[in-house]
Amino acid sequence: NIRDHDLSVYLKLQGDSLAIGGYEVDPVFWTPEPDFAFGLFEMDLMEEFGAHLENHFKRVPVLEECGVKSTVCGPESFTPDHKPIIG
Repeated sequence: NIRDHDLSVYLKLQGDSLAIGGYEVDPVFWTPEPDFAFGLFEMDLMEEFGAHLENHFKRVPVLEECGVKSTVCGPESFTPDHKPIIG
């Protein structure tokens, strides 16, 4: 696994693929419906993830030569300081 906090990106092996993602600098806060458990959002790869892709290319230049197998965009349960909520 690779996590680069300066570029706000991460990479990790997932089966036979490499999963890449990014941490939003200015996240959109969202209030789910009361019965929400998990779901995904539609995502325009370049419009919504383009800046993260550029940062991935800075960290691992060979990624510019790779294709995209699939995309996943869903709500995350991170706290602002990345620490767990316990209690």
